[in-house]
Amino acid sequence: MTTPMELSSIRCFIALAEELHFGRAAKRLNMTQPTLSQQIRKIESSFGVALFNRSTRSVEMTASGEAFLPLAREALAKLEEAVLVSKLAAGGMTPGGEQLRIGAIDPAVHRILPRILRRFRNRFPDTRLDVRTFDSSEILRALERGEYDVGIMRPPVNVNLIRFRPLVADRFVAVIPRQSPLAARSTLHMKDFIGHHVFTLDRFELSSFKAVRDQVIESGISADQGIKVSNTTAALALASAGLGITFLPEWISSIVGKDVVLRRVEDLTEEISIGIAWRGDNPIPGILPFVEYAELVSRHT
Repeated sequence: MTTPMELSSIRCFIALAEELHFGRAAKRLNMTQPTLSQQIRKIESSFGVALFNRSTRSVEMTASGEAFLPLAREALAKLEEAVLVSKLAAGGMTPGGEQLRIGAIDPAVHRILPRILRRFRNRFPDTRLDVRTFDSSEILRALERGEYDVGIMRPPVNVNLIRFRPLVADRFVAVIPRQSPLAARSTLHMKDFIGHHVFTLDRFELSSFKAVRDQVIESGISADQGIKVSNTTAALALASAGLGITFLPEWISSIVGKDVVLRRVEDLTEEISIGIAWRGDNPIPGILPFVEYAELVSRHT
């Protein structure tokens, strides 16, 4: 499968397999539902097997579809990397033995950075990587002063020299102490937290945290004014100690312990993003290849 049409068919299959809904998958791919259906029929015809069972109410993968999905993801990732490497070579942007200084926020370390570093280093083993963790404001200042080359951080605001591309976004989830009666609930809405002990993260320099706090107040929830916390891991620790329920980005699922449960809230749809930033006038040749690899990895995260 090497033609653009066949590559497009693989993307269509993966999107439908992950969404199990033609409308959502078509929207994700920026195409019409009839076009998506045509692409799925084409790949099923080429295989000679059905990959999905369709009805007027649902879409389900067949055993053949489930077997093909991990291989399709792997094939798509390798093909996209091959295209990227070819473009970098054609543009003379293949990194050599220079050092690349990378600043990253803690969520990026848990969420996406290790996969970016692994893929980039496998392809460009001679590039020396200096990786350190800071918060977004410190990374931004380091980029502006030329002390670091790349930042994996929250979106910057009102900057001139800094370029930024979003990579991944995390939805906010409720972090609930296991002893809370809400911990046993599988479906929750904001109104369900009324009357329960709730505290919020005090990080209003990030608009998403402010939006969550505003929604808490608008929902009639009385947030505990006696708890002031501005660090995600500290807020998780307080919830784990049973001091209350809070709302944090979903990346914390990688570090959460047994004392809390995480639940999505149906009407809490706020997201917070992580992206990659760099100075547009920085001449280090490894920067743009690293940016491209970061975007490649994010598409398969």
